[in-house]
Amino acid sequence: MNIILIAYLIIFALFGTAASYFARYIYAYWVLKTMPMKYIIKAGICVVMVIVISALIPYLS
Repeated sequence: MNIILIAYLIIFALFGTAASYFARYIYAYWVLKTMPMKYIIKAGICVVMVIVISALIPYLS
């Protein structure tokens, strides 16, 4: 049971991290007039990790 709660906590943290990277990208695009793709790539990695962890949750119980 505790491992599932830890998995949900990690998913929550990854969503927050991905949102932070998207916010940084939007700030850089609108304010700084640059297009740093590194933020989009890092946010995409976070989203993929959420998908993988979510797919593994049924096997943890």
